[in-house]
Amino acid sequence: MFQVRRLTLNFELYQANKSHFAVDRALIQDTFDRCEPRAVEALSVFGERHLWQGRLPVYPIMVTPPDNGGWGHLLPMWFKPHERPVPFYTLDNWAFFATMYTRSFGASDEARKLIETFFTGKNLVKVVVGSNLLLPFLPSTQGAGLFFRHGMLPFLLSILWLDKPDYQAWLRLHMLGAEQFAATLHLADEPDPVEALDMLEFAVFARLERNGIETDEAVASLLSVSPLLAEERPGVREAEAEFSLLDAYHTLFGAICLGVSALAETYQDNPLSAWREWAYPELAFPYRTPDYGKLAILSYLNTIG
Repeated sequence: MFQVRRLTLNFELYQANKSHFAVDRALIQDTFDRCEPRAVEALSVFGERHLWQGRLPVYPIMVTPPDNGGWGHLLPMWFKPHERPVPFYTLDNWAFFATMYTRSFGASDEARKLIETFFTGKNLVKVVVGSNLLLPFLPSTQGAGLFFRHGMLPFLLSILWLDKPDYQAWLRLHMLGAEQFAATLHLADEPDPVEALDMLEFAVFARLERNGIETDEAVASLLSVSPLLAEERPGVREAEAEFSLLDAYHTLFGAICLGVSALAETYQDNPLSAWREWAYPELAFPYRTPDYGKLAILSYLNTIG
């Protein structure tokens, strides 16, 4: 069983989880095949214009942390969006990514039980592959798209492609993570929480790129640092000013939890399970605007206090 402890993160735990999150080409290709029809349905005309011989032009390239394009252990899958076909560089073990992701959901007994039952390696691969399959074929945002807002629609859709008990559990986990993230960074006290998140996004990715976390020794060294965001901080700007690499990684997952939960709250009346009915209309207009997701996040922050 996948191991999870109460907000405890150490090198031994990462090592123990390696066997649960090993990834090979066969698993990735099978997940591509399973997710592709749903991706094409969600994308509609935006996906159809990219089809080649009836398929989306994508293929996996398996890599190890030292040859993972500078992302090391921190990013399990990435791509070059303007290449056709699109190469998806896929890390051969997602243990560090998975362990940090689960940490973002908090230390409650509810989170622990949901993680142990539903946060499986296969579900994680489905969510990451599904969201990445959508990203390079989405309609243009004219350079105004942001991952913490626009990127969360593909994330939400890929979660909804899980079996119903799984996606319900994943959405609940993200809600728990969103509440913790908002409270930790005191987002309710920000004059403009969305602007603050936008600022954090640039700080996060600037800090994560070319990170040098390519070996187990580097992972151990990183985990020996006490992250600022593990404790209460005065606010977003203070945290950003003192960002460590581990802070940035925590922030990435917290922002994912918040964005996914805010959009899920917005779309739940559609309902969520009817994504085939609302995905294309959302992509056709609201998604393409610079303000996409702003009202959803503000409304959700107001709901959770």
